[in-house]
Amino acid sequence: MMTLLPWQNTIWSRLQQMRDSGRLPHALLFSGPQGVGKELFAQLFAKSLLCQEPDSSGLPCGHCQPCHLLASGVHPDFTNIAPDVESKSGEILVDTIRGLAFSTTLTSTAGSHRIVLLRPAERMSNSAANAFLKTLEEPPLGTLMILISDRPSRLLPTIRSRCQLIGFATPPAEQALPWLEAQVNHGDPAMLLALAGGAPLRALELDDSALLEQRDSLLTAFIALAEGRTDPVKVAADWAKQDLNMLFEWWSGWLIDLLQLQAVEQPVTLFNKDRRETFKQLAERLDSGELQRNLQRLYRARQDVEANLNSQLLLESLTIDWMGRAANR
Repeated sequence: MMTLLPWQNTIWSRLQQMRDSGRLPHALLFSGPQGVGKELFAQLFAKSLLCQEPDSSGLPCGHCQPCHLLASGVHPDFTNIAPDVESKSGEILVDTIRGLAFSTTLTSTAGSHRIVLLRPAERMSNSAANAFLKTLEEPPLGTLMILISDRPSRLLPTIRSRCQLIGFATPPAEQALPWLEAQVNHGDPAMLLALAGGAPLRALELDDSALLEQRDSLLTAFIALAEGRTDPVKVAADWAKQDLNMLFEWWSGWLIDLLQLQAVEQPVTLFNKDRRETFKQLAERLDSGELQRNLQRLYRARQDVEANLNSQLLLESLTIDWMGRAANR
């Protein structure tokens, strides 16, 4: 039998109550930070709706025919939409959404629900989003569409307004840490959870010795740049070979930690608890205004990378800027 993550019980009960009372809307938007289990929850909820023998709490049995079909990825009433792997833009394309519009007009084979899981919803192209909006405006009978998004602000307001928002927050450490302790093999669970900003599934992804060594190497270069001890162009060339989403996530965490250490003597939360003293010494030498400006530029750069601008040139600009701002102290 499939189980919920321990911090998801309240949302699960709420949705099951809506289901039992016939109040499920035609579209749900699962929104929240990356790594809190939105997609796992959505998959489990879809299985619950299609299962023939769910238990008293609504969890799918795992052994009926619909459960077997779902496990095999061939259930005719379940559609999973994600970015086209062959698309250079990494977007969900309009042809995919047009195909969805046709398939949702078909009658459910089991006579219960048709489920559409769309993630990440903010990756729909403009034309795809407009085509999807038409489906939302005239929702097919018996079809539930579940959108998953880490960044719902990037969705069309008209799409958001036609979905019922289900918020997934970062769970309390007292729930996340015991679960994580039972999963990790390499890193310290508390450190991993802090690095992941409290997101347990993201922390589990970081439980990789090679990945943690990579983080140490990147951080060493970041500090060397701040101290003027290395070539920013060379660092940019090395960093361009890395996973840029992860790099920007860590980089923003470093800057936020520096700002927190400047603001208060003992911050309650730090992304890099294991490097507190190193960051504290660096924070004492840096200007808070320059740190804030660098953080804002980093956020803008992350959007530029997602727009497929030249990452090498972008990183060169960022590393040169970081070295210059750190020197302006």
